[in-house]
Amino acid sequence: MTTAQVTAHLRKFAPEQRKILALLRDQIASELPTAKQVMKYGVPTFLIEGVPIIGFDGFKNHNSIFPYSGSFNERLESDLDKYVQTKGSIHFELEKAFPKPLLKKILKERITQINAVYPKKNGEYLEFYSDGVLKATGRYKAEKLHGDWKWFRKTGVIMRSGSFKSGEQVGTWITYDVKGKVYKRTLISNL
Repeated sequence: MTTAQVTAHLRKFAPEQRKILALLRDQIASELPTAKQVMKYGVPTFLIEGVPIIGFDGFKNHNSIFPYSGSFNERLESDLDKYVQTKGSIHFELEKAFPKPLLKKILKERITQINAVYPKKNGEYLEFYSDGVLKATGRYKAEKLHGDWKWFRKTGVIMRSGSFKSGEQVGTWITYDVKGKVYKRTLISNL
């Protein structure tokens, strides 16, 4: 599923509703610059590293935002009290734009929520900057860093990479310049 499919999906709406949904799409895209736009569960969705961040869609009597979290509405209860909500959606008017400051708050809270679920039980670890740019990726084993790890700058360019064995640095570690080119290699010796 691609950005083109999201565009095709939005074409089915009446011009005024399509305009509001397109504005919402553009605002989300500007807040999550590295996110991919896909159709997920029949809904235009923004993903980062395969993780759904937010979806949105239009309906006969309202538009909706889907933060992909059942507990989300409670987290921003006072901010969302004037919106009709379901367990997984926030409804807003057909022909009225969703407030950009509230959208930003929702996206930042969603990133915070996603960061809090790592590491996963299988050891997978991802961490994102507040704009959804990947900050770090690696694995844990027995609650210690283990295997290959990478860290990225806020621009999304790789900053450092290396390996761990049971929490100890091992092998060759690489530092990259601001353009992602190898700057320095360091051999870690654990004698």
